[in-house]
Amino acid sequence: MSRVLVGLAVGSGLEGADAAAVRCPGVGLALTPAVPKAVRVLFPPAARDQLRPGATPTPELVRNVADTLAHATRTVLVQAGVSARDAFVAGLLPPARAADNLIPWAEVADRVAEQTGVSVVHGFRGRDRAAGGAGQPITAAADFLLLKADAEDRVLVHLGSVVQVVHVPAGGKLKDVTAFEAGPGNQLLDAMAYHGTRGRDLTDPGGKTAVQGRLRDELLARWLDHPHLTRKPPKAVHADAFGRSFLLAAFDAARQLGAGLPDLLCSATHLVARAAAAQVPPATGPRRVLLSGGGVRNGFLWQRLAHEFDGTTVGRTDDAGLPPLARNAAAAAVLAALTCDGVPGNLPVWTGAAGGRLVGQLAPGDGRNWARLLAWAADQTADVPRASRAA
Repeated sequence: MSRVLVGLAVGSGLEGADAAAVRCPGVGLALTPAVPKAVRVLFPPAARDQLRPGATPTPELVRNVADTLAHATRTVLVQAGVSARDAFVAGLLPPARAADNLIPWAEVADRVAEQTGVSVVHGFRGRDRAAGGAGQPITAAADFLLLKADAEDRVLVHLGSVVQVVHVPAGGKLKDVTAFEAGPGNQLLDAMAYHGTRGRDLTDPGGKTAVQGRLRDELLARWLDHPHLTRKPPKAVHADAFGRSFLLAAFDAARQLGAGLPDLLCSATHLVARAAAAQVPPATGPRRVLLSGGGVRNGFLWQRLAHEFDGTTVGRTDDAGLPPLARNAAAAAVLAALTCDGVPGNLPVWTGAAGGRLVGQLAPGDGRNWARLLAWAADQTADVPRASRAA
């Protein structure tokens, strides 16, 4: 049976809602997901203003975010030629850091389920954290199912708020996957652009300022000694690792060297690329590096990554059938499918959790969707011993 799921995500840039229609033949780890359609729907200007650094959110923000996600759900289903009544379930993956404490995502999920009639699985990271894990990288199992190939190694480099690396060996199994958060990403680059322009620019679009600068080796050498970058995987970037203290120290060091914002952004872009490539397992055969996330729009960062992965084909996840801006949304759908199939969605060896867990919470959709979902889940767990169910 092939199910159609909807994946929903809000990226670290907080620009809008990403939605992916995901067709999922198979069950559990035998899933072969494909993404026929993906859309991005921008948040209304009022919501984007409230999501800016230092802004104070209002109750209206939750409604605006939920309305945008619901609209994205309906839009992607229409484009995929699927009725909302036929959608199996939706998965929602909020930003890992930027808005975790700003928006009550459980309420957002409830509102999306209410508006669309489709049940929503959300809160994937929380279940891993409850089991002692870091909650990151929570999408590794989904990335494996979306990107696995028999003929070549694939290395996913997701350029989000931080850089996530997922290595899927050719013909490998889930236990062979390597996944970790390599280092800083767009969040650091955006913060430098914002701070360096005194709030005029939220980002450095395309890396156009960074490319005008030059690498300051003194800065890069200092940054590469950061404890996170010298630690071997498994690892996840702590919220404060490359936060405000790191940012202010970087600007102080740049001033002492007489380096302006272009040099600072140039050096930081080198750091992001260097960290992404530094701890990827060595290739043993044909390999392809696949880029996803908002950072794919940064041409200078792309250039630096191609240099760091010299001798390896570097492209976007489009090459594997996965729209690069929809990776998180597609992964959310696959994680939701795994939970409904009774299969743990976290990889404890890489998150640090005590064991594999069914991840996520459920916001029920309308009666018809909810009944169908419960019947499916009951069928998948019918043979699970009672002791295991309680464990």
